[in-house]
Amino acid sequence: KGGNAAKAASQAADLSKPGKMPAPKAPEQNVAVVPGANSARDKTLASGDVTGKLPAGAGKDPKAPAGTYVVKQGDSLAKIAKATGSNVDDLKAANNLSASSLRIGQALKIPNGTADNIKTASIPAEKVDPKPTQPAAAQQTASAQPAPYKAPAATQTVDDVEKKSDVSSAAPESTGIGKYRWPVRGQVIASYGANVNGNRNDGIDISVPQGTPIKAAENGVVIYAGNGLKELGNTVLVRHDDGTVTVYGNADTLSVTRGQKIQRGQTVAVSGMSGDVKQPQVHFEVRKDASPVNPMTFLE
Repeated sequence: KGGNAAKAASQAADLSKPGKMPAPKAPEQNVAVVPGANSARDKTLASGDVTGKLPAGAGKDPKAPAGTYVVKQGDSLAKIAKATGSNVDDLKAANNLSASSLRIGQALKIPNGTADNIKTASIPAEKVDPKPTQPAAAQQTASAQPAPYKAPAATQTVDDVEKKSDVSSAAPESTGIGKYRWPVRGQVIASYGANVNGNRNDGIDISVPQGTPIKAAENGVVIYAGNGLKELGNTVLVRHDDGTVTVYGNADTLSVTRGQKIQRGQTVAVSGMSGDVKQPQVHFEVRKDASPVNPMTFLE
């Protein structure tokens, strides 16, 4: 027994000395070592990838200590040695390995390992995420789909549009009725000057069903028809022959274009929920000398 213990101690001492590991016995040869191609299994290994290009996902484990390499599926000592610039015998000696003791998930010390050669083994070109947040198929699907369209943020105000209006067409003569007609018939849910979403209301908000035709309050010319106004969404501005401007906001679709002359009662838009509103409605303003005034004093 004493002789056996001495022999084991001698072998253990040899394991710690690089380059002095005895050659493994023939029965112990397996995927960890690539012997001569003289069997079906050896031919497979010999024709395989032993150039140091490890399979996708191979590389340094993010949780492993510095100077170590975590064994992945398909690795062999020869591959690991090639990829990390090490020697097979040095690897075996540094990790107290026999030919058959390489395990997936095992953290190997890399003799003389540097940050560079460990990085080489991690295949940086593939940019492999060690912990993908979703399956690869889902990532490919997500990357293949275009980003959802986001409309540019509206930055103009009614003041901006009115001041920049350069429509040269003169407004048609008014009907002479004296009072504007209501653009729609419905309940006034926010009056002039009321606090709406933290802002002073420059007009009135009228609740109507979605798709209600919005009528021009008086003869005029369209000086704006678009969706670039803050909070108002799809909006039409009409200038009348006395210089007054009426505003029709929160529409679903617009029925007129800029520069078009229109008649009292003509449909200028269809009601909806565009802009910053939570229910179908029409925002209506009357502006005199570029300032909002109470529309109720103008409506019949």
